[in-house]
Amino acid sequence: MQAGSATYYEVLGVPVDATPEEILNAYREYLLESTLSADALETDMLDRVRAAFDVLNNQEARQKYDRELASMSAEGKGGAVAMDALGAGKAARFEFVGDGAAYFRIWIVNLCLSILSLGIYSAWAKVRREQYFHRNTLLDGSGFDYHGQPLAILKGRGLALALVGILSLTEKLGPAPYLAALAMLFLAAPWLIIRALSFRAANTSYRGLRFSFNASYGQMAKLIFVNGLLSLVTFGLWLPRFTRDWRKFVVDHAAFGSTGFACELKVGRVYRIYLLPLSIACFSAFVLGALSVMIGESLLLIPVGIIALGLYFLLPAYIAVSLSNAVWSSSRLGAHRFVSEIPISLYIRMVLGNWLAIVFSLGIFIPWAQVRMARLRTEHLKLMADGQLDAFIAGEQRNVSALGEGASDMFAIDLAI
Repeated sequence: MQAGSATYYEVLGVPVDATPEEILNAYREYLLESTLSADALETDMLDRVRAAFDVLNNQEARQKYDRELASMSAEGKGGAVAMDALGAGKAARFEFVGDGAAYFRIWIVNLCLSILSLGIYSAWAKVRREQYFHRNTLLDGSGFDYHGQPLAILKGRGLALALVGILSLTEKLGPAPYLAALAMLFLAAPWLIIRALSFRAANTSYRGLRFSFNASYGQMAKLIFVNGLLSLVTFGLWLPRFTRDWRKFVVDHAAFGSTGFACELKVGRVYRIYLLPLSIACFSAFVLGALSVMIGESLLLIPVGIIALGLYFLLPAYIAVSLSNAVWSSSRLGAHRFVSEIPISLYIRMVLGNWLAIVFSLGIFIPWAQVRMARLRTEHLKLMADGQLDAFIAGEQRNVSALGEGASDMFAIDLAI
């Protein structure tokens, strides 16, 4: 450590006897200031804040830091104390430290400015939203970051609107021009999806290292067109296979630094996930059909509505959480593997609770609902590290530096809303 440099307590602006809650609140305030301010915090300052929080948020690390800090103070020196954040083979947990009330301030400003600007500000709104959720999502005490530029997002949305406009125009010119435009858009879809996935990955980082997504047009086209056709001709029976292939494709073509991700999800597991919702839907249809014959269709309007509404909320929620657990728990980063154990019943209850709260609050509860879901997902996700995580990241940083930065991509666009 360097003499005269600020301690971690000074970086966060808290006293040496600060409680864990005070440390967490100070960290949140820095992240919120970075997101709300017109000029974001400088990268080096944000890194110092994160490093301070990494240590002070961990009881053992903080005790070690305090001992070393006291030792250095006795020698008349001050400064930050370096440490290893993760021991060999230890589970590194994800956590979300965002707050619904804090995010509401960002959400309401984004909403108002997007409306007043006729949607133009929505690109800037997305950057602030992504930065808030990335920076408040921690792995082993360190936050992620989002580096997307609003103009790139605006460019992507302009392209999407132009494509829709061309399609609408050709529809008025006649069937032939419309079908030709539809075919061209269909053929361009794999390229557009690749650009969107690449943009999001390249603008996400953890401890200064960027993610990436690399796939060819041919690979994406084969995935979409072949699986899409098979899903149609099998009347949806191929859909679970398509779902598995899509999730696996996205994971297998992603990387962190120079190390690639891999997904080993078995297709049989996905079919089993779909089996229960399909069985419930078929059984409900059979029961309602039998009742309609016995008591008449008019008397079934209310029961049918209630059952349909229940299936609409419960079955997609069940599939979503089951797939999330399956994909994460079947994925790894190099030798490090992930484990996701989101309780299905808890997830479904939260989905229903969020929807009811959003309806009765006329949409005001949306920020709290998003924060609650982010917290639920992250607190049940962990990374089982093979060795020291810090050593792995340091090695990746050396590898990336040795390979050099990739060429800038003139087609770096984001089509996602």
